[in-house]
Formats: sequence, structure tokens, C-alpha cells
Amino acid sequence: MQRLSYPSLGVEKKEKKTFFLHLISQFFNGIVTGIIVIQEIILKKSLSGTNFEVTILIYLTSISFLFSIYGTEIIDRANNRSKIIFLIGALGRGSLILIPLFSNPWFYIAIITIMFIADALLMPSWNYIFRHNYTLQNRSKYYSYASSLSTLVLLVTSTVAGFLLDANNNIYKILYPVAGLFGILYYYEMSKIMKIADSGKFDSTGSNLDQFKNINFRLFRDIAILPVRNMIKICKENKKFFVFEINFFLYGMAFMVLSPAIPIFLVDYLNLTYTPISLAKGLIFHSALILVTPIMGRFMGSGNPTKFCSIIFYTLILVPVLFLVANYLKSSSGFFDSTFIIYLVFFVFGFAMSGVTLAWNIGSIFYAPHNMVASYQAVHITFTGIRGLFAPLLGYLVIRFVSIEANFILSGFLFFLAGTGMLIDYKKSHSS
Repeated sequence: MQRLSYPSLGVEKKEKKTFFLHLISQFFNGIVTGIIVIQEIILKKSLSGTNFEVTILIYLTSISFLFSIYGTEIIDRANNRSKIIFLIGALGRGSLILIPLFSNPWFYIAIITIMFIADALLMPSWNYIFRHNYTLQNRSKYYSYASSLSTLVLLVTSTVAGFLLDANNNIYKILYPVAGLFGILYYYEMSKIMKIADSGKFDSTGSNLDQFKNINFRLFRDIAILPVRNMIKICKENKKFFVFEINFFLYGMAFMVLSPAIPIFLVDYLNLTYTPISLAKGLIFHSALILVTPIMGRFMGSGNPTKFCSIIFYTLILVPVLFLVANYLKSSSGFFDSTFIIYLVFFVFGFAMSGVTLAWNIGSIFYAPHNMVASYQAVHITFTGIRGLFAPLLGYLVIRFVSIEANFILSGFLFFLAGTGMLIDYKKSHSS
């Protein structure tokens, strides 16, 4: 019987091979995310999307995380996990190639949502890879280095994309197919890493279609029901993890309440063009990520993430506060005008989100038993989808029926609650 192409590797060799492939994949991913980072702005400016359509895009991409809880079941039941990962990922990212076919906001929203669903299905698998392929002492370090490379490529791509879109706002019809092609390459490299993680464990015979040969009604029923049962079981049995998730949920609510306000504020209130928006969301935001992520990786370490999260969530309070300042200065001219404040906002945002990205991606590992890392991360990501069911719409409704300033105040208050919850949890864990 034919086996996977990667033989059983020693720990050091396995780690180095993984890191090399991780860097290549993150280079490709940086190009994709560099274009996607301004997806709401493209919808609003190039496709003349309404505020409601922008909110629906944010809403659908947020609830796509609900599918992550099913990704673990689908992938674990496959005869060859690396093949199924590549197939799902290539279909999701490859769908971006179709965006130029119709200049319609709803078609655009549908394609972006398909891509996010595919990404969500595969997200829990990355924690399995990082847990099994990286040693404990190097996990945060290598992950932060790879993330920094992705961010560097992202900031260059997003900045160039912003200039191109200001020159021709229909250039997105070229940018998205490019993103689709590099997205397929990204999943090709990540599937190689899964091969290393699964070396000697799975049979690689058969075609991609063979992965589905045993599909029947019972399989669909199990895939639909078992993840929900597992999620409830994990939360009941691991109270510390559940408390961590509650506090992270509050942060996520704050972030999602704020999300629809940002493109609306930048385009409708400040009347900014693509160039300053791409500089803020791309170059400045992700420059902060590059500068800080390696430091955050060392600061976070591999221990209890609650103290780290509390500091980061408190820092995020500055973001809505600075948006309020920018709104106050929107009629001002000179150096310290609203555009300067927006640049400052996104630098602070990038600084804080470098920590959130680490905690979001690998924080659950601290609570998970060795053989349940993917399941715990699936629960973590699913909570993201649950808050996505209502938080973006809540943010839109506050803007629609109260004011955008009220949206900023509400998100700041939720960031405060999240930081306080994490701090209390940290103190309890160290006093017991």
C-alpha cells in the first residue's frame, strides 16, 4: 500500500521543514489578504454598495466561522487529510476568479462569503499542525515569524492595490483573480504541511473524489450533530476554557459591532479615497503588526493567555476613542487633522491586533489536551461565528437608529468588559 511521500521525520527536521513550508504559504497568503483587506471599501466605492450591503458582507463573513466546527469532522473522516484540505481550500479561494463576471454587489458578497466559509472549515486544522509539527518552546516564535512575513507581503500588496484602485476603480476585476490563483497556491503549501503532520498515519491512495466514496445519510447526520455535542461537552468539562471563551466573546462582540462602522465612517463621514484608506488599513496597520508580532509572540509565550489578553483588550479601547477624535476633527485642516488621526488609529489597532491574532490562533492550545487541539480551536472559532449572528447587525442598527458615535462608545465599553473579564480570570487562576 502506498504511503505519504514524507517519511517519518525527526523532531528537529520536521520542525524546520514545516517552518520552511509555512513561510512559503504565508507569502502567498499575504498577497491574498492584501487584496481582501479592503473588501468592504471595494464594495462601497467600486460597486456602489449601500451601508446595508456592507453590513451584510461583514455579517456573512462573520457567521462563516460557524462552519469551522464541522471542518474537523469532515477532515478527520477523510482518507487523506492533505488532499481534502487542498480541495476545499482551492475551491474557496479559487472562487475569487469569478468576481469579474458580474458587477453586482450581491454576487460579490456571495463569492467573498464562499471563500470565508471554505477558510473557516479548514482553520481548526492549523492548530493540529502547529501543535504536532512545532515544539512547545518554538511554537509561538515560528508562528509569529511566519505571520510577520505574511503581514509584510500584505502591506505591500494592499498599498499597491489602493493606488491602482484610485487610478481605476474597476481594477478589482484583475486583483481578485490574482488573489484566487495565489490562494490556491497557499492551500497547496499548507496541504504539504499536513502531510508532514500525518506522516505514516494515513493512506494516500485514491483520487480526491475517493474522499467522498463513503458519504451517506448517517455521515451527514453525524457531521451535523456530533460537533455540536462535542462543543457542549468541552465547555461543560473544561470550565476554565469556557470562561476564557466568554471573555473572548466580549472582545469579539466589540470588534464586530465596530466593523460596519469603519468603512461607513471612512467613506461617508471623512470622504477618504482609496489611497489613504489602503495606507491606513494596509501599510500602517500591518506595519504595526510586523514590528510588534515577534515581540508579542515572546511576551505571550505558551502559558496562561489571560493576562496577555487583558492588556491587549484594554489597549483596544483606544481605537473607538480615537475614531471619536477623528470625527471631532473632520472639519479641521493642518497636520493634526482627521486623516492623521485615522493613521494613528490604525497604528494602535495594528499594535493591539498583533496580540489578538496570536491569542485567537493559538490561545486555545493552552487549555486543550494533546489529542483535542483541533476540536478546541473549532469551538473557539465557532464562538466567533455565534457572535457574528448578531454583533455586526447590532453595530449597524446602532448607527442607523442612534449615531455612529454611539457605535464607537458601545464597542469601547465591550472592549473594557473583555479586558476586565480576562484580568479577573487571571487573578483567580493565580490565587487558587
